[in-house]
Amino acid sequence: MNFLEALTFGGIIATILGVFLTLYAIINNKTLKAEAKNISELITEFRREHAETMRIMMERLDDFRREHAETMRMMAEKINEFRKSHEETIKYIANLIVTNGERTRQEIRRKKAKH
Repeated sequence: MNFLEALTFGGIIATILGVFLTLYAIINNKTLKAEAKNISELITEFRREHAETMRIMMERLDDFRREHAETMRMMAEKINEFRKSHEETIKYIANLIVTNGERTRQEIRRKKAKH
């Protein structure tokens, strides 16, 4: 094989290799574009779902705040009722103590008077 034949053979090999690489690049480019489109669609879907999830969470948080405020209001009313009941019970017990103390003093006076 002389120089010109070797050069021609090398040129043919280079051309075949160039065609192969070009086809590979075209196929790879289409694949990459399809993957990029899929990724873009996934990101868009994720953003939509994220926005929907955030909206639902905010609604539920608002509901929770309203329920919490109502619960706190009811607890305040119950605490006031308990406080009033507790005050009445203390007054009743204090009155019993005073009455019992007075009876005891009268009993002591009566026993002293007998002796």
